[in-house]
Amino acid sequence: MKKTVLIIAALMTAMCAMAKEKFYVYMNDGTTDEYTVADCDSISFTEPKAPTTGEAKTKDGTMVKWVQLWENGPKFAEYNVGATAVGEYGGYYCWGATIDKDPKAEYYKGEEDIQGGEHDTAKNLWGSNWRMPSDAEFQALIDNCDVVWKSKDESGYGVAGRLYTGKDDYAGNSVFFPAVGYYYSGMVLGSRGSYWSSTPNGSSTAYSLNFGSEDQKVSSSNRYGGQSVRAILAE
Repeated sequence: MKKTVLIIAALMTAMCAMAKEKFYVYMNDGTTDEYTVADCDSISFTEPKAPTTGEAKTKDGTMVKWVQLWENGPKFAEYNVGATAVGEYGGYYCWGATIDKDPKAEYYKGEEDIQGGEHDTAKNLWGSNWRMPSDAEFQALIDNCDVVWKSKDESGYGVAGRLYTGKDDYAGNSVFFPAVGYYYSGMVLGSRGSYWSSTPNGSSTAYSLNFGSEDQKVSSSNRYGGQSVRAILAE
């Protein structure tokens, strides 16, 4: 705290000087830093806030935007794995797998959480900057956001789905989850949203975010069904 006060005081004094004039900041450890007013853009009496939006690369170099919706919450990618824009469906993956619309419906059979591991679909397809959400993070998405169902005509993306919007300081941030059904036995079925978490439930099912126009919940799904994956920034 003393170091911060000394820096602020030095900067305020220096701003009254000529732009090329040097000033000095005396640190608590006995060292001295030298600056010029021209080096400084501004000063603030509050700690800078961490960004709540940003971008990160996938392993093919694509920059994908991410959004944070509540304090200390995860940072959700703005669109699905396998997509290139918000309104695109993306891939339909069996749990822990990477093949879109796998005709053999092969899924990972282990009973551990796959987040960040070798069976994490988001990490395998998008690279180490990304991971799958846990079931708890999906539940927090429901609990911490204002959630609105958007029809195909209302969403602005040409597909129905749910819009999750942050509250208070995060009210300007939102992510859209398309309701694009799931893949089973050679067909895309239904018009609900189904998004895999990394969290298993026994040996043949895992938890996913499931929603329709009038309901939403985190519930268990058979791993052989092809579902959407929404990546989270790995930190």
